[in-house]
Amino acid sequence: MAERNHTAVTEFVLLGFTQDPKLQVILLVMFLLIYLLILVGNLTLITLIRTDSRLHTPMYFFISNLALLNVGYATIITSSILITLVSARKVILFSGCALQFFFLCIALSCECYLLGVMAFDRFTAICNPLLYSVVMSKRFCVLLVLGSYLVGCMNAVVQTIFIFRLSFCHSNVINHFFCDVPALLKLSCSDTRITDIVHFTCTAVVVTPTILIILISYIYIVVAILRINSAMGQRKAFSTCASHLAAISIFYRTGSFMYLPPSSKYLLDHDKIISLFYTLVIPMLNPLIYSLRNKEVKEAFMRMLDRKIYSQMGERNRTLVTEFILLGFTDNLKLQVTLFVVFLLIYFLILMGNLTLVTLIRIDARLHAPMYFFISNLALLDVGYSTIIIPSTLMTFVARSKVISVTGCTVQFFFFSIAISCECWLLSVMAYDRFMAICSPLLYTVIMSKWFCVLLVLGSYFMSCLNSMVQTAFIFRLSFCDAYIDHFFCDVPPIVKLSCSDTRLTDIVHFTCATMLVTTTILIILISYMYILVTILRINSAKDQRKAFSTCASHLTAVTIFYGTGSFMYLRPSSKSSMDQDKIISVFYTLVIPMLNPLIYTLRNKEVKEAFRRIRERKVFSL
Repeated sequence: MAERNHTAVTEFVLLGFTQDPKLQVILLVMFLLIYLLILVGNLTLITLIRTDSRLHTPMYFFISNLALLNVGYATIITSSILITLVSARKVILFSGCALQFFFLCIALSCECYLLGVMAFDRFTAICNPLLYSVVMSKRFCVLLVLGSYLVGCMNAVVQTIFIFRLSFCHSNVINHFFCDVPALLKLSCSDTRITDIVHFTCTAVVVTPTILIILISYIYIVVAILRINSAMGQRKAFSTCASHLAAISIFYRTGSFMYLPPSSKYLLDHDKIISLFYTLVIPMLNPLIYSLRNKEVKEAFMRMLDRKIYSQMGERNRTLVTEFILLGFTDNLKLQVTLFVVFLLIYFLILMGNLTLVTLIRIDARLHAPMYFFISNLALLDVGYSTIIIPSTLMTFVARSKVISVTGCTVQFFFFSIAISCECWLLSVMAYDRFMAICSPLLYTVIMSKWFCVLLVLGSYFMSCLNSMVQTAFIFRLSFCDAYIDHFFCDVPPIVKLSCSDTRLTDIVHFTCATMLVTTTILIILISYMYILVTILRINSAKDQRKAFSTCASHLTAVTIFYGTGSFMYLRPSSKSSMDQDKIISVFYTLVIPMLNPLIYTLRNKEVKEAFRRIRERKVFSL
């Protein structure tokens, strides 16, 4: 009954590390550098495991999943830290705090179980080597990982419910850089004894079984190693466990010290340092532990470097290709005429639709809002990359000599890569814009200022240029032994297929760049829409819920179509790609999507339709 008199907390303020502006700049640079190292280290480890067939074993399957987890929770934490360092108002919504804690809890719980699973894997490999391939089958390994995630989710659900059912009235200021248990419990004016018990029990349920699995596994492993007569054999057997043991020691020492002591002994400033260690430093160190202390990973990396050196040496004796021939779709003359007309019509519709949308936004004052500023930039991008593609496509229909120089091919790929990458970033920026409009409407005009919107667009182009330069440099450094591109423009899969160099390093770089781009932008979109969904569900009126959701409908449609086709095209293994299938998918995301986008943002957008109606009315009155 007493809780009825408490004011409901709807948002928290994260104090972070310091209020000193100079120190904040230093910390911002430091944390961005750490995050970059986490991304580069873990994603490089994943791609190395994925591309080297000798690392296609259960142990490396678990290591790659551990690396993905490290990227996941480092991303959750870094975003929170950056808010405390760059934002004047260091606010996180109550629902956002709950979501952040929920996903972090899943990641940390799952990491505990994965470390336990990896200990069991080492036990089977050393103590039962003859049964290893039978016991640790691909299906069983997948089940172990899925089981880890399932138990991690259950633990996160229970802890999140019990912590965020509390009432918070002492303060809404969290003396931390993210929503962690001790800092949250100190703000509660409810009786936290049950929550303390549940939190301690859940933590113990995660830590105790995994430590038992690890201890029992390593007792058996030590006994098995001591039975080996050869000292060299003992060292070899133990070396397969060294990386795992190092990772376990670092993770459990910091995590257990953080969560298992009674809450009365907590010093929050001390906790920040420990939290920083296990949420950012460990994910940064893990790739080094599993590479510098792992002979097989080092050998895989050396093989990759050797292949690069040999391919460069071999290039000297190869004939230099100075031009490519685009095969296009078909050699049938009648079909070529039909396709020429179809593609010309599509290009006309793209130009008319997108340029009409841009001019409509420009001349109607009611559309001078951040969302429409981003839509107009998206429309210009659609015009840009369809203009890059269409001339190349039309040339394959009408020209006898379907030749494009290597320089022309390079330039085409470079600008096309910029356009596609920038569209990804803009779609995520638009998701953030919708998040601000729905979740923080009172601060919307302050945060989404004209200057900030311009910076977001320029930042999107800058990141896209970096991505494009890296990919173009690695793809066109290859030597090519064939000149026939089985495509209608210079795209990655058909170009790489022509190379007589070793393309594994190029594949790794391309996959890493594409994964970093897609993962980052999809995370921004997903997190934004999680906040949006929670906010909409808290609206009492069904009409207001529909109105709030209607502002996101066009963007959600565009995101679904774009990422659905683009991710299928580029993130699948190159061995599974079919060129004819790739051509159809490429037509869809390079031509059909730019043609559909103006329709999506007009037919599904009430404000744009009303602006178009006002223009027509003005035209009628003027006549």
